[in-house]
Amino acid sequence: MTSVGVKIDNSVTRQSGPYCFKIQRELHHLTSALLPHSDQTPMYMQIYILDTAEQLNVRRANNHNLDPVVMDNLQTMLLDNHPYIGHYRHAYELIREKPVEEQEEITIRLHVNLQ
Repeated sequence: MTSVGVKIDNSVTRQSGPYCFKIQRELHHLTSALLPHSDQTPMYMQIYILDTAEQLNVRRANNHNLDPVVMDNLQTMLLDNHPYIGHYRHAYELIREKPVEEQEEITIRLHVNLQ
């Protein structure tokens, strides 16, 4: 899950809500941990480090009310197109190379240049 902390300048919009959202300079996004706690089911990016069959099982368990065929199609689309899956998997490999006591002290920064 994500949210953006912003300070809206209502003097510009002169309405109760913004009609557009403009970001100047940088947008930072803080995500959850790459590895779930031992008592938690993987969610969000934590699922991408699992093998493909296990990913689908976790997605189905987290979304039991959705059509399994649709879930399979969505997963295939994500695996084919998500630009950060390789980064998540590489980060997981790096974490696993560290001693257990150092595994929670790893920070990953992705810089995207869309130009």
